Amino acid sequence: MPDKDTLKRIDEWIDSHKEEYVDDLAQLVAVPSTANTGVAPGEFPFGEGSAAALKTAKELAEGYGFEVENRDNFCLVAHVGKGSEKVGIFGHLDVVPCGSDWQYPPYALTRLDDGDTVIGRGVMDDKGPLWASVYAVRCLKELNLLPRRAVEIFMGGDEECGMEDIKHYKATSKELPVVSFTPDSAYPICHGEKGIMRFHFSVPNEDSNLVSFNGGTVRNVVAGHAELVLSGVSFDEAAEKLAKTERVSVQRDGENIKIAAEGASVHASTPENGINAIGIAANAALKAGLAQGGAEFALGFIARVLSDYNGKSISAPFEDEPSGKLTHVGGVIRSENGRLDLCIDVRYPVTCKGGDILAAVTEFAGKYGVSVGDVTDSAPLYIPADSALVGLCMETVGEVFPEKNWKPYTMGGGTYARNMPNAYALGAEDPDFVSPFGLFRGDIHQPDECASISQLVKTMKVYARLLLRLDEFEF
Repeated sequence: MPDKDTLKRIDEWIDSHKEEYVDDLAQLVAVPSTANTGVAPGEFPFGEGSAAALKTAKELAEGYGFEVENRDNFCLVAHVGKGSEKVGIFGHLDVVPCGSDWQYPPYALTRLDDGDTVIGRGVMDDKGPLWASVYAVRCLKELNLLPRRAVEIFMGGDEECGMEDIKHYKATSKELPVVSFTPDSAYPICHGEKGIMRFHFSVPNEDSNLVSFNGGTVRNVVAGHAELVLSGVSFDEAAEKLAKTERVSVQRDGENIKIAAEGASVHASTPENGINAIGIAANAALKAGLAQGGAEFALGFIARVLSDYNGKSISAPFEDEPSGKLTHVGGVIRSENGRLDLCIDVRYPVTCKGGDILAAVTEFAGKYGVSVGDVTDSAPLYIPADSALVGLCMETVGEVFPEKNWKPYTMGGGTYARNMPNAYALGAEDPDFVSPFGLFRGDIHQPDECASISQLVKTMKVYARLLLRLDEFEF
């Protein structure tokens, strides 16, 4: 347990390096590091943007005296300390796409007049928190306080699109850390992550006046925009019927008409906070009576699937006591080869099995002649809330945030923790955060993503303390 003098030295070092941290974070935010889906052949498995972020981070970390290796542009691994066992920190440098609804530049760090709020893609997910953990390690290094276990910092390039980066890390590592945390969630500590299953509904669209239906950007975000094009419908008729429909506009598209829908993008783990544009567009065409032939069936199926987000509409209403109800979202829809392809992201309870979820969904789809494909499944993570490890983390967080009454929680989000032994997510988001920009703006995965510098500075203090206290445990 670190003494009061040690804690004072840690806090003073961190406070004195606040502005340097902000400057370094600005360099990372300036890199548009959206990763491509899947692993591309060649030098840039997740695209040049992801690789550029790894390059910038490597240069910064080496400037602190860290030993850093780039593992084939999948990830960086920084090594600090000489212990035979390792503590792991797992964060990511890739970000979700920005969209077009930003009031501030997404790839430039903007600091508001309050001096504390910074804006930019990745400031909270996850460049800001990851770099807070880097500074915590740097603090211990420069104060000669490194724990007996070595520290290994993983900086990924593909967390948002599939976590192929951590698979590569595990395949190229001789030995994994004995305990790890990821700075990619909310305080105080997430002791359970729901299972994450993704699949595609392939919906027939034959003998139909639905020319195309496209919406969404990535599978783990509620679709914020969608457009469907219909033939055989007059613009005047469509405009009149949809004139009073909220979040919908009608445009000419050559001889066809285009229905555009605006939703509200949020992370797939919290669909209750968003509005799905795909469902809005499908319902608008159906209720106005504009869908003809096979389009009525196809759009009807889409509308049914997206009529709720707790699994009931896909015949999978699973739930448990530790983590609550299953959730599902339709993140992306595309039309191709006479079919609609709808990508579904499911977050299922920590005590449930993926096979049971898939069986229920497949049976449901089969009744409509819809096929289920491209299935991926990441099993849940669960650590009992009354475990000694959770207790240690709660004590550490409480020391830095004594005014808070936070409780351990489970979540629908998925982090690197589910891929490692003795791993969990801790910080840096404030669960009581209220965006200064109102609903649907300012949070992670939203336009004008923002963070509090003071929150990130306190997070450095949490992580520095935690790294020392983890030495008390034998794993």
